[in-house]
Amino acid sequence: MKKLLLFFGMALVCALNGQIASAKGGKAGLGLRATPDGGGFTAKLFFDKYLAFEGQLNAGGINGGWGGPSFNAVGLLTYHIILPDPSWRIFMGGGVHAGVWDRGWRYVSSEGRYMDDNRGILGVDGIGGVEYVFKKIPLGLSADIKPAINFLSEAEFFSHNMVGLSARFYFK
Repeated sequence: MKKLLLFFGMALVCALNGQIASAKGGKAGLGLRATPDGGGFTAKLFFDKYLAFEGQLNAGGINGGWGGPSFNAVGLLTYHIILPDPSWRIFMGGGVHAGVWDRGWRYVSSEGRYMDDNRGILGVDGIGGVEYVFKKIPLGLSADIKPAINFLSEAEFFSHNMVGLSARFYFK
């Protein structure tokens, strides 16, 4: 599973690197995302003024919260509504995530061994939030809500990294 995660992480980095290099007039941003139960890295690439792709690498549950630790990669397509003051924008969208989640449970297998409930996760995400981009410096600050549902083995709500604050450095 670790090799699979490493593969997905490297594929995401390579895809973002290729997109950033080939973006014509698009703005790209790299930064950090902090959540109450963890955090991670975020990258955003604008295809035009309103449409962007956002990639995230998140670690959640690291403070001993509900469900144990998790690590996932997220890909989101977001639509941005620019407000009358163009420094402010509202965004919304959705995407997918994949990763691993140690749900923090132990159980006895049919052979009588104690087993941890580590599992791969795959699911869908929604996102909505607000972002402020400074006029004189290439920095954007955002707050978002990103609910997710896992679909491997059973459909369940995934609460890790659901509320976040991000800071991104933008470049052309």
